Amino acid sequence: MNTFAHLLEDVVRSPNPRALWGSAAARFCAAILPLLLASCGGGGGSGGGGAPAVGVGIEPSAQFAGALESAAPGAGALASDWVGATCTDGMQKNWVRSRLYENYLFYRDAPLTSIDPNTYTNTVNNLFLDYTVRGVPAKDRFSFVRTQAEADALFQSGTATNVGFTLKRDANNGSIYRIAYVEPNGPAVAAGFARGMVLATINGVATSTSIPTALSDKLYNSAAGTSSLIGVQDVVGGPVRTLTVASATYATSPLIVDRVLPDATTGYLAFNSFSTPVGEIQLADAFKRFAAAGVTDLVVDLRYNGGGFIDIASQLGYMVAGQAQSSGKIFESLIFNDKRSAANVSIAFNSTVTRLFGNNARAGEPLSALNLRRISVLTTGSTCSASESFINALQGIDIDVLLVGSATCGKPYGFIQANNCALAFFGIEFEGRNNKGSVTPLTGVPATCAATDDFDHALGDPAERMLATAVTYRLAGVCPALAAATSGTRSLHAAGAQNSSAVNADVEFMTDPLNSIKLYRPAR
Repeated sequence: MNTFAHLLEDVVRSPNPRALWGSAAARFCAAILPLLLASCGGGGGSGGGGAPAVGVGIEPSAQFAGALESAAPGAGALASDWVGATCTDGMQKNWVRSRLYENYLFYRDAPLTSIDPNTYTNTVNNLFLDYTVRGVPAKDRFSFVRTQAEADALFQSGTATNVGFTLKRDANNGSIYRIAYVEPNGPAVAAGFARGMVLATINGVATSTSIPTALSDKLYNSAAGTSSLIGVQDVVGGPVRTLTVASATYATSPLIVDRVLPDATTGYLAFNSFSTPVGEIQLADAFKRFAAAGVTDLVVDLRYNGGGFIDIASQLGYMVAGQAQSSGKIFESLIFNDKRSAANVSIAFNSTVTRLFGNNARAGEPLSALNLRRISVLTTGSTCSASESFINALQGIDIDVLLVGSATCGKPYGFIQANNCALAFFGIEFEGRNNKGSVTPLTGVPATCAATDDFDHALGDPAERMLATAVTYRLAGVCPALAAATSGTRSLHAAGAQNSSAVNADVEFMTDPLNSIKLYRPAR
């Protein structure tokens, strides 16, 4: 099946997709923005693990779906876009239950019959979570809700609203928070922030090892223009100086750095997200440069990559493996619930540029491929979803993948964005399997060779610990001894996260589930 056969601009217009693969009423199935996504979920609420849902008294979701005032492009992100009479609290709650009964991978385990939407007094968002991450905690750590506006900003425009730097724990220095990278178009660049700085204080409050939710919200979940005073140390243990930064809306840049290493044959690529349209163009151009330079070995740095469009992940897989090794092979098979087995689909290794938002002018352009039989991938607990699909897919066609770092986050599941009444719902809908039928373990893909992040060197610097370990391991065939202890690493789930539990103890700082995703676009 060709997953690139339609424009996302058309897909995003549908506010209320029914069961994608069932017979949907025409007014509810004009188009769909499908998104595979895995993320951290949240706790609390009135739900519990209920008996298997049998569907007694659960009507079709189309009966409760909201109706748009207009089908104009972009409609649906605002409450005013919807017909108020179709978006009452009761209708939205019934829609949530019906939608999950039709599409949720774990619908048999969810408390869909024991929690009645007609008597439920909490919010629509909480009902969704009580049916999913709080209702099936043994299976679902990932389902979540966001506004459609937030989801569309990332997946269509590639924009984010925050301070523009990402924080990670430094396992080698007491798990203090350090700046892992700074977005090139974000406000933190102009304010003077750089990789490796220690986050010492926020508005005078010590934050090197713990960040209060309210202060985290100021950095990552506040309106543009919200200002903070940040105390930083340029080196661990150094003097604290104060920088001022205000959150802003900016275009994200998934490609952090690409370069050919000094040996002139090894390419290095640090890619932060598969979620934004510009990312596929950046990858396509980077591999053009690698091919022109005669690269014969490759290190793909996904240590901070939470996932994104599976379309783009499949392109990266093709550009690594090439036509001969990937032709006729499955990048990832998507397996839906037992009521939707007809929807199961196999995604190919895609060899051309897609028609993601803004990329129409280059749609269909052939991608450059390196035809490699072995690569190194740098991973951490922040390597999630579509990033894990990339790793699993290459292993499924017998590419030798050397994982250097630590275990990935463990998210084999995917989502389809369902918009209703200005909200975007992401409930687990399928499991991904590679060409051999293998699934990413819930405990993550283990590293072949252990290494820890090195915040004292720039990404792409041959002396940076994870990159240096990968190169040494590839050349010598022996994993170097781990240079620094990794004990003491703790995870922090900031304000955007809905569930602080995680199987992988090395899951990194997450500010929003949208940062850790797998996105799929079914053919129309």
